[in-house]
Amino acid sequence: MNPLQRFSMLLWLLLSHLPPVSTGRLLMPAVFLGGWTALRAAGTPEATAFVWAAVLAQAAQVWGTLPGTVRRQRRVFGQARQTFFRAMTIILGVLAFQIWYADPSVSQRIISTCCAAYAGLMVLGIRGDTDILDRFAPVTDDTRVPMSFRRHLLMMYALVAIMVIAVNETLLVLDAPLSTRVATLSLLPVALHYFFEITLRLTCPPLEDDET
Repeated sequence: MNPLQRFSMLLWLLLSHLPPVSTGRLLMPAVFLGGWTALRAAGTPEATAFVWAAVLAQAAQVWGTLPGTVRRQRRVFGQARQTFFRAMTIILGVLAFQIWYADPSVSQRIISTCCAAYAGLMVLGIRGDTDILDRFAPVTDDTRVPMSFRRHLLMMYALVAIMVIAVNETLLVLDAPLSTRVATLSLLPVALHYFFEITLRLTCPPLEDDET
């Protein structure tokens, strides 16, 4: 078997065993694209349609992940009502601000800011913050997953967040048409899912105990 055939076979085996995109990851881009299409069909101006579609997509994502977030908060922090209500107040404030300002670039800057904050949290976890490690790369007491693998996961999460920022800011710098931004940002989660899965398999450290 020549090297090209061997590479093609290995690539096919890798791609054929990748997990499909979960419905949770498709919720936000589907609502964003669907909201934009419906609003434009109704004659809504492009800028307004973009902002409203973005707000609807963010609200749908928050609503979809809310039950799981509440359960995790109760398990880790007890009731944590104050923290939960503060977080919801901030989220609702951000959504209202976008509607009030009605500027697509502002909505995109908020995406970049959130991704930058997320990447910063991942860096703290890589540096050894146990709260972040337990939140984003949790393990049960009876597992023997090495710390190197958990940190590698956080590195991958940070890389994905940085790639979102790069694509988002590139669209802003190029002043791309709003329809192009909607299409790009809607397809981005799917592309990043497969990028993450392929890169993780190619760079994953051995799952064996280390000193940590």
